Amino acid sequence: MGYDSAMRHSMEGGAAFSPYSANVGGYGSPQRGAYAGDGLGVTWVEDLEPKCSLWKYKCPLSEIRELDSVNSKYSDEFTVAGVPWRMHLQQRTDQQTGAVYLAIHLQCVHTHQGGTYGHFKISIVNRDPEKSKGKNFHCHFKKPGSAWGLHHFVKLEQLLNPDHGFIERNDGAVDTVGIEILLKVIDPGVDGTYVFGQLPKPTKSASNKQVINAKLQWPEEEFTDMSFVLSTGEAIRAHKCIISTRTPAFLDGDTDTVTLPDRMNRTVFELFLRYTYAEELPDGRQDPETLIDLYQLAAEHGFVGLARKCLDVVQPLITGRNVLELIASDNVLDIINDSDKTTDSPLQLIFLRVLTSSYDELIQDPRFDNIPGKLNRKLSLIMRSKADLGDITFNPATPERSLSQDMNTLVKNGVFSDMEVTLPQGKTLALHKVVLMNRASQTQHWEGNSYRFPDKEEYAFTDETYTSFFEAMYRGTIEAEGEVITPELITLTLKMDGELALTNPDLKKESEIWITANNCLPLYVLAVKHEVQSLADTAKAMLAKSFLEKVREEPDQVWRLMEELSKEGLLELFKSFSQHLLH
Repeated sequence: MGYDSAMRHSMEGGAAFSPYSANVGGYGSPQRGAYAGDGLGVTWVEDLEPKCSLWKYKCPLSEIRELDSVNSKYSDEFTVAGVPWRMHLQQRTDQQTGAVYLAIHLQCVHTHQGGTYGHFKISIVNRDPEKSKGKNFHCHFKKPGSAWGLHHFVKLEQLLNPDHGFIERNDGAVDTVGIEILLKVIDPGVDGTYVFGQLPKPTKSASNKQVINAKLQWPEEEFTDMSFVLSTGEAIRAHKCIISTRTPAFLDGDTDTVTLPDRMNRTVFELFLRYTYAEELPDGRQDPETLIDLYQLAAEHGFVGLARKCLDVVQPLITGRNVLELIASDNVLDIINDSDKTTDSPLQLIFLRVLTSSYDELIQDPRFDNIPGKLNRKLSLIMRSKADLGDITFNPATPERSLSQDMNTLVKNGVFSDMEVTLPQGKTLALHKVVLMNRASQTQHWEGNSYRFPDKEEYAFTDETYTSFFEAMYRGTIEAEGEVITPELITLTLKMDGELALTNPDLKKESEIWITANNCLPLYVLAVKHEVQSLADTAKAMLAKSFLEKVREEPDQVWRLMEELSKEGLLELFKSFSQHLLH
């Protein structure tokens, strides 16, 4: 169901609800449900703005399965902007296809007089953030019990399948499905109209990690300072700063040459480097042998996403026609026979599924007798129904660090730096030409091994803000755990987008999302001071609509900031404010 369709499918008056009677507090005070003591139910995650916060509903899997026999399930109540809310779950069937879906709606238990306007996003969390499902809504909850959402949010068959990644395993406790709700309650402006704008982006959401783009170009010969040498004598060039940060096991000190094992072939290692530099995954055009070798290499170096993708892609390629041949290959035999390897279990399960499904035919093949003892014993137990196949999943002891996280580490430690950047106040940063060239096109014109920002007022940001900007540029996002998104950082990012020609549009988009009615005044002052015209125009238009309200609420702060404006900046602001009043 699309947005327009969802807007027409309000559940107003259609669902039973408990009348709101609790003494509701502020943020972070969910009504405790039956599961709250077990760490389940609804929990507060973070506040983004006044009257805007992120919550997570850890819904027991049993509750979703019970929807087959009961009409509705409700989460605990939680409070945003003094209004109590809860999630409403149902099972819905598509009348045309017969597919059964989980329906999710946000219900307003008790509204303000005249109703409550909400801008919200509902997301079902997947362990692979790119597969999380989310939907935004702008809705008017007119009376108690009003609810908005989607009847067909996700197919139940997909949701309940462990291989699809929606089920959260909780160390032997109750299995759950994670549902996030980002909710902002909207108040009318001074003229009585509602301005929805954009939802702020949470830093602690489990469903929004897919937005980070930290890719580096590969192959890239420029600025390379090391080689990987194959048994054929061929050399593959790379950058020490990237390899030392992403796959440190390859480097033993400051070495210029790494000799690869005899069995390593160029195709596999180039695929591995593509993931190292750009998190680029195999596209399914590779043969099973290549994918198996790539899987083993990825698992050994902790590239969880790559290892899982290899397993997903290789499964349909291993059939009764080639399974015995693949098992007999030297590399696969090493994996199966080495009991110390943590990479053998998922691969064994893939082989076992094929062997069991084609057992009657394969046992006639003379090569069947060559199946290694370890795998043969497991196969015998399965065929005698004394063992289960289990799920094919790769779950390492430690989670993978993403390319974005590793680039953040690199910019902080400056290892193998080849570019010194001096900031206007004199601080120097140890940076890397290969990253700068990938992130900002104009840095290719920085000559030699050093660059100094001009000593002009328009570049006079603090050292801390410059440091935060380059960290954001390296990792591909201005948003990170512990990072404070200040008006200065927003201003500098938008200025550098124009000055340096940033190649990642997400930095600009994220900065623009953080322009709100709460910070538009300091942003306007900074934009005028640092000559960022696009930001000045956006902040000025937003400020014109909220200026009177700001003066009433925080007059001292408003006039203090206004004193920092130039004469031209003041004139432009009052011109915009006057035009707003006239309209």
